Amino acid sequence: MSLETNLELNNQLVTRNNELLERLIAALASGVALRPDTVAQVQEYRETALENKAENTIIRKVTLDDLEFSDIIALAAFYPDPQELSETMVQRVVDYRDAEGDKRVVQIDALDSALQGVKRAGHLNKPALLDLSRNILRFWDDLPTIAARREFAERLLDAPADGRHEVKPKTSGKDEERTGPFYCKNVDGSAASELHTLRKLNELLKKGHIEITKVEYLQLQEDFARKNAAKGGTETGDDAGGNTGEQTDFAALRKKAEGLILQLAKGGYRAEAVAILEKQGAKKLGEVADENLSDVIAQAEKALEG
Repeated sequence: MSLETNLELNNQLVTRNNELLERLIAALASGVALRPDTVAQVQEYRETALENKAENTIIRKVTLDDLEFSDIIALAAFYPDPQELSETMVQRVVDYRDAEGDKRVVQIDALDSALQGVKRAGHLNKPALLDLSRNILRFWDDLPTIAARREFAERLLDAPADGRHEVKPKTSGKDEERTGPFYCKNVDGSAASELHTLRKLNELLKKGHIEITKVEYLQLQEDFARKNAAKGGTETGDDAGGNTGEQTDFAALRKKAEGLILQLAKGGYRAEAVAILEKQGAKKLGEVADENLSDVIAQAEKALEG
């Protein structure tokens, strides 16, 4: 129902009620009993007015414009392919607003944090923000830091709307530009190495070794340390690079993780610090298991690169 129609009906109701009130006051003043048909007229008019109002009421379908900034980010992650907005989709992103702990999605919170720092993203209409978010998520694995995600978002916004699908993250494509340290393991995963020169890495890759991330390397070292301790031996899991095997110092790892999380929080990246802990099912660092500390450290270092 339009505003004008609603006001007109209300005015008619007020006018009619005033007329009936005048008749009621006059009847009471004269001492004449109120006729039953007068009461019936009041009830009939009220019911008719309400029925007309209900008939003219239109239930408006929820659109993207009814959602909040963070809702759009969640919508892009939950539904990466374009599709008509449904009630189920809307309910899912609205429910995510109050999600806690392991119900939070690190990718959603990380993208939300990144785009909150892109000024132009805050001025986009909701369909454009949804399109921007989906384009970033397409290349998520190539955008490991907040800085990379924000830079890519700016490049997408600079591109014409019909040409954004052609924009891709920047890559050097040159091994010579890479700097260490590097990490690799042998084929069966029984040994891993930390290397500081690209030449040494390439030599081992030619021998069949597999390049891995720092997180994988630290996890392997922890596995080696546990197995070594169980055997009561002094074996090392390092097969190249000249490193000596040592028992993992979890106290040192926890202290380092604590410093990095604190640095993130004080540096304006509290959302990412919380997301890193929540990924481990924890609300504070003390709840993170020793074997997961290396993962926390690696994620925090990546976040700080931005």
